[in-house]
Amino acid sequence: MLQPTVHEIILYVRDLDAARGFYSDLLGFPVVYESDWFLSFRTAPNVHLSCNGRRDDYAQHGARGKGVLVEFRVEDVDATYKKLSRAGVPFEFPPEDKPWGLRACGSRDPEGYRVWFSSLLAIAPDGSERPA
Repeated sequence: MLQPTVHEIILYVRDLDAARGFYSDLLGFPVVYESDWFLSFRTAPNVHLSCNGRRDDYAQHGARGKGVLVEFRVEDVDATYKKLSRAGVPFEFPPEDKPWGLRACGSRDPEGYRVWFSSLLAIAPDGSERPA
């Protein structure tokens, strides 16, 4: 049976410096590869979020953030929201409980891609307790 795993997500961007500022400087992901048109950040062991800054590639593939949501799981979404808000990150919505068992807040990266931060709720939507 084929069981693929996520290794890399590539976002097409117009401004690599803004992408670095958001994903590395602000969120703290280390840069693991860079060239004059490409950046790759390690977000988890063996998982990379990369940004392709080639103008031709952006013109062909870039979606200005439409149809894409990048979600990062954090230990405490409320603390993350406060920290990033103080750093100047604008949010589309503050932390709120979602009916599918997450507490999440949402922002956008400099390119317009939707970026959520979430934590698991202690109680699942069916009312059962989640394991700690």
